[in-house]
Amino acid sequence: MPLLDDPVRLDLSEDDALAPEATTEVLQPVIALLQELPEQDRQARAEPINQCAQEETAPNRQLTAWETPETLGLLA
Repeated sequence: MPLLDDPVRLDLSEDDALAPEATTEVLQPVIALLQELPEQDRQARAEPINQCAQEETAPNRQLTAWETPETLGLLA
């Protein structure tokens, strides 16, 4: 599931492994760009993420995958 590996890894990392501020610093520019997309394009980008979430078997990874579209600003 390469599509979600990095966001899931960022979200599930321990605070002492990766500071929450660093995660925000990495994701903020991406979120800003995604939020500028038209609604239809944001929804199109959320669909494969949701599909990956459905296929994920690890509960904590699945929860993070379900939350990723909203976290990334793909859902209003």
